[in-house]
Amino acid sequence: TPARPLTFPRILLKDSADLDKDSLTDLEEEILNTDSGVWDSDKDGYYDGQEIFNLYNPTGFAPVRLVDSGLVREYVNPSWKYRIYYPASWLEASVDAANDHILFSSITGDFIEVRAIKNEQAEPFDVWFANNIIGQSFTDLALVKNRFGVEFRKRSDSLAAYFVGNKVVFAVIYQPSGSAEDLFFRHIMQMMYQSFRLSDANMELSDQKILPAPVQ
Repeated sequence: TPARPLTFPRILLKDSADLDKDSLTDLEEEILNTDSGVWDSDKDGYYDGQEIFNLYNPTGFAPVRLVDSGLVREYVNPSWKYRIYYPASWLEASVDAANDHILFSSITGDFIEVRAIKNEQAEPFDVWFANNIIGQSFTDLALVKNRFGVEFRKRSDSLAAYFVGNKVVFAVIYQPSGSAEDLFFRHIMQMMYQSFRLSDANMELSDQKILPAPVQ
């Protein structure tokens, strides 16, 4: 059981305003330097939210990777050695000396946390989940792979994700500020779990395909 109890956001929270309907909220567009009034800021044929989800730069013509854009930083945990992207304007801080609990915080007070929770008995994930995660349903999780091919489980609303390591489970959880009814950063949360991997994994992001020019 984790030293600090895990808390989870409510299911069915809706996203805040997205003027151009590009799967980035207007506040996410501000953070990621995209145009909140334009569906495809760099006019490369991929809409902004699609590029962020797939870890490409929405402000540079394909095939520019997001990590090379200056819009995000890559955090490497000094103890557990996992890697994850987070917005360059957010603050990163460790809650404890062991680096088991890391916070990535926005100016709104919303934050995304990564918790390393030990699984000393190497229990199957469903058993570990039942023993450690209170008030959450295992049936609400889907088994998927992220952009680096890492298998993980995510909650249906994308606000919680779990990665299984060697006798440890990493929980990535979105924590909205206060009693907010709207979510500002669901797509940034998706970007973060899409980028998560253990640093000993030899994984490279594939190049973005350049779309053919439209027929005149």
